[in-house]
Amino acid sequence: MHNFLGSKIIQKFLPVFIFLFAFAIRVYGINWDQNQHLHPDERFLTMTTGSMIWPKTFSEYINPSQSLLNPYNIGAGFYVYGTLPTTITKYLSRFEFFDKFQYNNIALTGRLMSTIFDVGVVILTFLITSKIFNRKTALLAAFLYSISVLPIQLSHFFAVDTFLNFFLVLSFYFLIKLISEKKYSQSILLGLSYGAALACKISALYFLPVLLLGLLFILLKNKKIVLVTYYLLLVTLFTYLSFRILDTHVFSGNLFSPKLSLQYIKNIKELRSQGTKSSFFPPAIQWLSVKPVIFPLKNIILWGFGLPLGILSTLAVIHSSYNIFCVILTRGKNLITNIQKRSFLNTQDDNRKNLIRNPNNVTIEQWNHFLVLFWILLLFFYQGVQFGSSMRYFLPIYPFIAIITANFITTHLFPKFKKSYILYSIFYILVLLYLMSFLSIYSKPHSRVMASEWIYKNIPAGSTLSCDAWDDCLPLNIEGVGYQNQYKILSMEPFAMDTPEKQTKFNQQLQQLDYLVLTSNRAWGSLTKVPNKFPFMSKFYNDLFAGKLNFQKVAEITSYPIVPILNIPISDQSSEEAFTVYDHPKVIIYKRLKGF
Repeated sequence: MHNFLGSKIIQKFLPVFIFLFAFAIRVYGINWDQNQHLHPDERFLTMTTGSMIWPKTFSEYINPSQSLLNPYNIGAGFYVYGTLPTTITKYLSRFEFFDKFQYNNIALTGRLMSTIFDVGVVILTFLITSKIFNRKTALLAAFLYSISVLPIQLSHFFAVDTFLNFFLVLSFYFLIKLISEKKYSQSILLGLSYGAALACKISALYFLPVLLLGLLFILLKNKKIVLVTYYLLLVTLFTYLSFRILDTHVFSGNLFSPKLSLQYIKNIKELRSQGTKSSFFPPAIQWLSVKPVIFPLKNIILWGFGLPLGILSTLAVIHSSYNIFCVILTRGKNLITNIQKRSFLNTQDDNRKNLIRNPNNVTIEQWNHFLVLFWILLLFFYQGVQFGSSMRYFLPIYPFIAIITANFITTHLFPKFKKSYILYSIFYILVLLYLMSFLSIYSKPHSRVMASEWIYKNIPAGSTLSCDAWDDCLPLNIEGVGYQNQYKILSMEPFAMDTPEKQTKFNQQLQQLDYLVLTSNRAWGSLTKVPNKFPFMSKFYNDLFAGKLNFQKVAEITSYPIVPILNIPISDQSSEEAFTVYDHPKVIIYKRLKGF
């Protein structure tokens, strides 16, 4: 394997193959919901983008109170994303090429853009790894990120996550180029890319400590405070200009006024209040029962990367953390030893400062390696202890974990074995098996589409079907056939607090039903885990699944990942809710028996 990667021909063409492969597996199944719009965030962005009107002049665009690319000016009272992804999608969806998509070209254009931006992350992962380590490690890092399941899944959604990830990784790329090349142009490009990241989502602010650490290293390495001040001013200026121009809805003044929009501030406060334990906001109830740090770590290892790659990635991060800790500890001991020596007190001031700071003994590559690890640990532990730790919040560290893992494999792990090519072969087979297993969900109809077809075929017209609030109702409209004239849909509210009034109403509704339809695990997967908060609903679902109620299960439609060749389904219901409820939810249908 070492000789294979060392081949000049392979090194020349393999990166292109990896990039094309990454694009192919991301665009595969792009219409995964068969034009049904089954991702709620995507629906919201699609409707918002569709309502936007392209400005006639730049002055109209840049004015927050006039621009019709500003969601607040087209009827959106609540909008906490950045507008750069919607602006890009709005612009591109006007072209005839994208109009060839059937259904809503905005959603499919957004998905395609999401794919393209994530392929951009694959390319940047290769470039960053080449600069920090070497080309062979870069090939593996790009490959590992390209086959990581969470980025592939998010590339299938028109959401802001992949856009944000691209511009954050691009910012890191320009940061390490600034550290090594020390050009003003790199600080300008860093500011432009970081501002674009903020224009995708304000959570890009979490990257700020990494940026400042990079500038600090330049200061310690070169001892030119004026030069670093210029860098900082340029980065700050161009970050603001980029952010201000690319996301006008955050601001309320003219181009040179950084005053924030009061509506935006209000929205951010509302969002924060929804993400607390006391709010009982329905989508946040799932977080009441999870363990901080442990739950997101499990999701990253088992589902985000998959077991083979997840285990190696965890070992790689631990290994890098240990090595850097040892380096810091050793330098600390040396510093203490030098301070205790009488000779230290007699050294010249410049030499004494060098002993304390000693940055010249740290190579640029070592520092960049440290920055990669610092970003991984910073974002993981910060997000990991938050009340809501959704898998997508950790996407910005996936390319950096791939970099650390590739270096661990090529430098520390496989070279220790005589027949490393065998280990490489086994490793590639295992990670590709998990990849193909996940991709299988896009090779068949969406589970809600299959469930809808089952309903039209097996449930008599005129029947009353349940539909949980905060979830999608079934059956869907398929090929012009809709439920409006065939079935009565009874909306139920399982997320309402378990008051006596709620219990009475819920029981009355059960008696009106012919079929109880659970279109995902959104309700039962959350409420059964907090029986102290929802004792009535928890008991109801447990009794329902145990067959203790007068409801008989008549259908269970799933779209689990399927292991190729072995044809073994992988149940991923233990993952975070959002990993399954959008593109492959589990649908269960119960028929009410007479006499209930």
